[in-house]
Amino acid sequence: MIKVFDTKLVSPEMFWEVVYLPYKFTRTDDVNPEGSPSDAQATMYWTHQLYNFCPVEDPDYHQNAGLEASNNKIYLDVLNYLEATVPDLPPRANMYASYVNVLKNGDLPGIHVDAPYFVEDNLTVLVYLNAEWRQNWGGETIFYDHNLDAKKIVSLKPGRVVMFDGRIPHTGRAPIGTTPFSRYILAYKYMKPETRQKLFVDHEMNGMPPVMDHGIVGFDPKTVATLDLT
Repeated sequence: MIKVFDTKLVSPEMFWEVVYLPYKFTRTDDVNPEGSPSDAQATMYWTHQLYNFCPVEDPDYHQNAGLEASNNKIYLDVLNYLEATVPDLPPRANMYASYVNVLKNGDLPGIHVDAPYFVEDNLTVLVYLNAEWRQNWGGETIFYDHNLDAKKIVSLKPGRVVMFDGRIPHTGRAPIGTTPFSRYILAYKYMKPETRQKLFVDHEMNGMPPVMDHGIVGFDPKTVATLDLT
């Protein structure tokens, strides 16, 4: 399930507010424990965290790294808009993460999934925040099938919203050529709180190794083969 909605959410004023957010943290799609640190470093890109799941055992777990929940107006305004206009959006209580990712020319994001294959009750929503974009600047989101063949490409358009099952392998394409802007994406991720809590306990507290295939954490070809990629 990959749904696309075109909106007029983004304005030049909003875009520049996003540009000047403090990007203090990096994210990588390559978390293969068998890979070298240089592999992960090569795929890093900047992010501004807006909201994080708070585990029952340690409510300050993420805040210890400075990742406190946000009252940022952009985050709240966009979320309110989505809840009012996008069908089948999960309840706000099921949100476990929200952040702005930045891809600049030359970045190398990897193929990844947002939820492990055994978590059916998940959803990812992406909002393209660039107020101006040309099709020859790249920036697409690419979705892959169980063989990791590219099956669906969603072009970047200002204000476009993409909603999909996070178990579908995907990646973002960095800007190309003489693009004058970086690519800005606002993500909202959903999962039932009890499910996210169990994942936290299993993998972050108890050190259970992640499931993976083809070097992608959480990916399972048999499960992806059953998903609707249209």
